[in-house]
Amino acid sequence: MSSKPREEKLTGRRVRRNYTEEFRRDAVSMIEREGLTAAEVSRRLGVNVNLLRKWREKYGKGNPVLEMDVHEELRQLREENRRLRMEREILKKAAAFFANEKN
Repeated sequence: MSSKPREEKLTGRRVRRNYTEEFRRDAVSMIEREGLTAAEVSRRLGVNVNLLRKWREKYGKGNPVLEMDVHEELRQLREENRRLRMEREILKKAAAFFANEKN
């Protein structure tokens, strides 16, 4: 897990941290997959618990945007699988043709 925020900026007296998307997703997965509470993850990573809750709403399970991404990826993988099977069949026929040609 990427444990460092991407960038820190001084704004007044506060340090503003911008976290990478990978860091955010990893933090959410700690909550959802490992069964840790948001407060535990907050303490471990040094991130405000309310910020973790926002990330969980955005990146967590049941997020409609992620569900659409999964469905789109599934559609693309099925299309690629169909194309690769077709290519394999063509190559099988070509191999059989050239094998017969030698005889």
